[in-house]
Amino acid sequence: MKEQLALLVTLQTMDLKRQKDKERLKDFPEKMAIAEKPLNDVRSEIETAQAQLEQLVKDRKDGELDLQTIEEKIVKLKLRLTDLKTNKEYHAHLQEIAAARNAKSETEDQLLTAMEAIDQLQADLKIKQTQLGEDEVAFSGVKKEMQDEMDLIVSEAAKVEADWQATSEKISKSLLGSYQRLFNSCKGLAVVPVRGQTCTGCHFSLPPQLIAEVKRQSKVLTCGYCHRILYAKPPETPAE
Repeated sequence: MKEQLALLVTLQTMDLKRQKDKERLKDFPEKMAIAEKPLNDVRSEIETAQAQLEQLVKDRKDGELDLQTIEEKIVKLKLRLTDLKTNKEYHAHLQEIAAARNAKSETEDQLLTAMEAIDQLQADLKIKQTQLGEDEVAFSGVKKEMQDEMDLIVSEAAKVEADWQATSEKISKSLLGSYQRLFNSCKGLAVVPVRGQTCTGCHFSLPPQLIAEVKRQSKVLTCGYCHRILYAKPPETPAE
């Protein structure tokens, strides 16, 4: 039975490693997303700026067409001045020309503002695209490091899994079943050593008779309080 208990302790160490590896692997997608967030933020900003730039360019082209239409209108209005017969018609026509000129001036101001906004946005985009390139290089390095770490965990986990299978086959099926139920219900500690007069699983004091039997390791014994499997921990060698 001593050998079976030793195998259970070894198996529990492996199970704790398996559990830890699963938790570490489970965290990687979130870590990857956190690492990539600054990069995605810049990408989003660039997409927004590009959409704004496209709209500004469209607005500028529309403004240029409007300006051309107004200028053509002014030319036509001026040509009609000589055809007018009365002062009233002439005065009304001059007002129409003045209104067209005002519209031209406003459109020119809008075009100037649009062109300045386009220039500024293009400059901002250039900066953001440079930043994007730098962030992509940085993230590529981080991603590789994280992928290498994941690969290492998977490789180690495969070895632990093979060792676990080999070890579990040496343990009696009934004892293995009891151990697995305890491991699942006791948060990963199914087999615990006795330290002095105490169960190290629940830290309750144990009867002297039980402690003596545990030290003999002639059969599987459990704590009467937490029901974990008990084993005798070898005394520590004093430091020289």
